[in-house]
Amino acid sequence: MDSPPALIRTKDDVVRVINESADAPHSRMIGFIALGGFFLDAYDFTSLSAGSVQMKSEFGLSASQLGLVTAVMAFGAIVGALSGGYFVDRFGRLRMFIVNLLLFVLATLGAAFAPDYETLIVLRLLIGIGVGLDVPVAMAFLVEFMAMKKKAKWVESAAALWSAATICGLLVALLLNALGAGNSLWRWEVGLGALPAVVILLLRFKYMAESPMWAATKGDLAEAARILSITYARPFELAPDAVAAPQAETPRNPFRPFGQLFTGEFRKRTILISVISAAQSVQFSSVGFYLPLIVFSFFHSSFTVSLLASVFANACGLCAALLAANLADRLGLRRLTVIGFSGVAVVLIVLGLVGHLIPPLLGVVLLAFFIGAHTFGPGSTAQSMSAMSYPTRVRGVGAGLSQASNRTGSLIALYGVPVLLSAFGLYHALLILLVAPAIGLIVLAVIKWEPVGNVSEDEPESVFGSPTGGTSRPAITPTHSI
Repeated sequence: MDSPPALIRTKDDVVRVINESADAPHSRMIGFIALGGFFLDAYDFTSLSAGSVQMKSEFGLSASQLGLVTAVMAFGAIVGALSGGYFVDRFGRLRMFIVNLLLFVLATLGAAFAPDYETLIVLRLLIGIGVGLDVPVAMAFLVEFMAMKKKAKWVESAAALWSAATICGLLVALLLNALGAGNSLWRWEVGLGALPAVVILLLRFKYMAESPMWAATKGDLAEAARILSITYARPFELAPDAVAAPQAETPRNPFRPFGQLFTGEFRKRTILISVISAAQSVQFSSVGFYLPLIVFSFFHSSFTVSLLASVFANACGLCAALLAANLADRLGLRRLTVIGFSGVAVVLIVLGLVGHLIPPLLGVVLLAFFIGAHTFGPGSTAQSMSAMSYPTRVRGVGAGLSQASNRTGSLIALYGVPVLLSAFGLYHALLILLVAPAIGLIVLAVIKWEPVGNVSEDEPESVFGSPTGGTSRPAITPTHSI
C-alpha cells in the first residue's frame, strides 16, 4: 500500500523537510555534481601554472603578458560571480548550472586551439566567467539539498575537490611532459579539462532538479512539493490551506540585492566573509600558483622534480581538507578559519626568516604544511561561510560576492607577486605576504560570527522587514508520520 502524501503548507515546511529528513536517494551524487565546478576551476588553475613556461615559449610572451593570461580569468570570474549571484537568485539554480558548464566546455576547447595570444585572452575571459557563474549555484545547491547535519561537511568538501583536481592537473602535466608534449603541453592540459566538464554536464541532466527551497521562496509551493517527491522518492502534496510566501518582485537593478547583504544583521557577516575570501585568495594565489617555481628555487632541479614536490604538497592539502570537512560541525567554521590562518602565518614567518638556510626537503615540508593549513582553514571555510550565512532569497548573491572577493584577492596576488619577487626576492616577499593572514585573523577577532548551527532560513522576514520581527514555525501536517 502506497504511503499517503505529506502536506506542504508553507515555505518553512519545505525548509524543514530538507533540513530534518534522511539523505535523499541521490544526495551524494547531487553533492558531487555540485562540487564538480570546483574541480574544473582548480584543474584549469593548475593547467596554467604547470604549462606557463611552455605557453610563454610558444607565444613569445613577456612576463606582463603571461600575467594577463592568468589575471584575465580572475577578472572574468569576478564578472561571473557578481552577475551569476543575481541570475541564480532570479532564474533558479538549475538553469544557471547548465549555462555555466556549456560556457566552460566551449571556451576551454577554444582556448586549447587558440591560434594567437589575443584569442587566448578572450577565451580565458569566458572561462573565468563560466567558473564565476558556477560557484554561487554550486554552494546554493549544496545548502538547499543537504540535511542540516550534513550541510557544513558538504560545503567544506569543496576544498578537498580543489586539492584533488590540483593533484590531477599536476599528474597530467607530468604525463604529458614524459610523452614529449613540448610547447604544446599547455594546450593538451587545458583541452583535457573539457572532458570532466562534459561528464558533469551529462550527470547534471540526469540527476539534478531545481532547488525546492528556491521554488518555495518564489511562492511556488506546488512545484516545491513536486521536486521534494522526486528527490526523496515519497509523496508530498500542496495542502488545501497552503499559504505561499508572496513572491518578491525581482529588482531591475541587478546590484540592488547586493545592498541587502550590508543591511541589518547581515552587514557584519558580509564584511567578515568578504575580507576572509580576499585574504585567503591572496595567500594561496601568491604561494599556490607559484608553488612549482618556489620548489624549483629550493632544489634548483628539473621541471619533473618541482611538479612531484608540488603533488606532495597538494596531497597534504587534500588530507587537511577532508579532515576539516569532518570536523566542521564539531569545531565550527570560525575556529577552523582561525587555525588555518595561524598555520599559514607561522610558515610564512619561518620561510621568510630562515628559508634560505633550511634543507630543500624541509622547505617542501613547510610548503606542504602551508597548503594543508590553508585548505584546513580559510581555503575551505570562506566559501562555506557565504553559503551558510544567508537565506535562500539572497544566498546566490551572497556566494557571488564572496567569490568576487576571492577573485579580487587572486588578481592582487597574480599581479603583485611578480613585482614583490623582483623588488625584494623570494624570502622577503613571503614576509610581506604575512599581511594576508594577519588581516584575516584581525577581522575574525573583531567579528565573531559562526554560521554552523544557525539556521539562516529563520531570518529573512526579520532582516527584510517583517512587522512581526520573525517567522512562524508551523509544523508540517502529514497524513502519515514523516
